[in-house]
Amino acid sequence: MYRVSDDDPQEKALVGTTCGEGTVLGFDPLKDFVNFPGGAKKFIVRYDQATRLYLSLTNWVPKRHVGPKPDRIRNTLALVSSPDLYHWTIRAVVLHHPEVKFHAFQYVDFRFDGNDLLALSRTAYDDGLGGANSFHNANFITFHRFENFRALTPQDSPEGLEGEIVQWNSGG
Repeated sequence: MYRVSDDDPQEKALVGTTCGEGTVLGFDPLKDFVNFPGGAKKFIVRYDQATRLYLSLTNWVPKRHVGPKPDRIRNTLALVSSPDLYHWTIRAVVLHHPEVKFHAFQYVDFRFDGNDLLALSRTAYDDGLGGANSFHNANFITFHRFENFRALTPQDSPEGLEGEIVQWNSGG
């Protein structure tokens, strides 16, 4: 899967296939651009053997922050899943700060550790010294352990975001 840089608030990702011994990327423009929460930013997708789902930690943009540049909104990190790479569900928001210009959880990589998900984030956050000078110019690398991540639901998200998740999942 590849990020798609676009100003459309409905973020997309591209599901590509490799051909020619991995030297050529192929895709069908009519079906391989998929709705993907956080698709305008860097993301990693991993397959979880335990659930038989593809998982990602993405910078989903809640409705309250939707605007013309979705690639610049990185203050919300969501756990998302898919059975097939084409249909995605937001399971829960795992990290969030209500301010978008100086706060971000971005370029996240993660690994499975039994029932936990371990993640590293390039993080822009308050530090008692003035904080990051922008969402992009992070001032921390942070480590996170999301315990029992397979059981997370929208109700485990920060207050007020669970309703937006349910609406996104229903296509609204």
